[in-house]
Amino acid sequence: MDGDFDAQDRLNEVYAELKAIGADSAEPRARRILAGLGFSKEMQDRPTNKFSGGWRMRVSLARALYMEPTLLLLDEPTNHLDLNAVIWLDNYLQGWKKTLLVVSHDQSFLDNVCNEIIHLDCKELHYYKGNYSMFKKMHVQKKKEMVKEYEKQEKRLKELKTRGQSTKAAEKKQKETMTRKQEKNRGKVQKNEDEDQPVELLTKPRDYIVKFRFPDPPPLQPPILGLHNCTFNFPGHKPLFVNTEFGIDLNSRIAIVGPNGVGKSTFLKLLCGDLEPIKGEARKNHRLRIGRFDQHSGEHLTAEESAAEYLQRLFNLPHEKARKALGTFGLVSHAHTIKMKDLSGGQKARVALAELCLSAPDVLVLDEPTNNLDIESIDALAEAINEYNGGVIIVTHDERLIRETDCSLYVIEDQTINEIDGDFDDYRKEVLDALGEIVNNPSVVANAAVLE
Repeated sequence: MDGDFDAQDRLNEVYAELKAIGADSAEPRARRILAGLGFSKEMQDRPTNKFSGGWRMRVSLARALYMEPTLLLLDEPTNHLDLNAVIWLDNYLQGWKKTLLVVSHDQSFLDNVCNEIIHLDCKELHYYKGNYSMFKKMHVQKKKEMVKEYEKQEKRLKELKTRGQSTKAAEKKQKETMTRKQEKNRGKVQKNEDEDQPVELLTKPRDYIVKFRFPDPPPLQPPILGLHNCTFNFPGHKPLFVNTEFGIDLNSRIAIVGPNGVGKSTFLKLLCGDLEPIKGEARKNHRLRIGRFDQHSGEHLTAEESAAEYLQRLFNLPHEKARKALGTFGLVSHAHTIKMKDLSGGQKARVALAELCLSAPDVLVLDEPTNNLDIESIDALAEAINEYNGGVIIVTHDERLIRETDCSLYVIEDQTINEIDGDFDDYRKEVLDALGEIVNNPSVVANAAVLE
């Protein structure tokens, strides 16, 4: 009899422990995270060794989110996600109750999720309250103040030199002035190790400027590119598109959205003639030049020749013009002359962008163009698209690029493509509603951080 009581007590303890760890909600919570990251019901039950590398990355991200660690570290978490998954992750992390440290080039993601920015600059960390947009404003103001201080220093050095002091003596005197100023600002605060470091003269803050420009195309009679009554499927698979109609002209600004696997990249390949429809046809103006750029665009740049030599050969350019084109797209000067096979993914992407620009396209077809670009380059790309007078079609997971270029949204679903009746916020709400998620307000957390 006592044994029965002991067993019952132990069973009650187990039930209490299971309740404490939320065992009854474990599977629903796991499925919620997986669904948000784009896993269908069938995929959620599939063995992980059956997934490709990209999907395994999502499994790893889902695992990290499910664990709810005290500190969650995310390094470019949006890079391998489609737009729908980014929308979900963005919304999910807005409600994150613990510490999150993220490295990302996705400005909208940083704006929506973060309430503090740590800026690594000149080997030092600088802390800012608020989201990324707030940081940008404060950083611009800080740079202006730094330039003023630098100019004051240079004026002081010039005055000392005009009084007959040598450059070395003038610099020494200026350092002494700076040291006294530092000590005054510190007041009676106890010295720390950093105070033993020698005072250095201020250097002029450098601007990192990237400026893209795509040459404007000549007039072309619309429609310049489109699909007429197209049906397509890969062998042994159900049709991705059935009787699809689509067309653009030089004024078009289109962002194509839809969940992963719906056929966005396939649609672009049909449009550009890389794939042949089973029924119907792709129509193209005979004078049309299509410029294409995707996340794999730099992978063909594996030659022994340098980037400058590559552009010289391809477009019959003088050496200096080739280097100027590379510099325009943010490739640092020393990378112009090293072998392309030794360039990083980001550097190769810049060479590919320079190649795209020099090819003078009438239409830009961009498939996930931001993956290997930094924030400044993404800003420059958005500005270049806005100044460009040709047609633009984009597939991207970068919300800000869509917003900044004022693209019309076209969604691929139900084996066709249609324009969305609404803007990006409407689409965001539609995606989250379909997943049964509460739509968070991204600005609340960041604004509260600034007011603290």
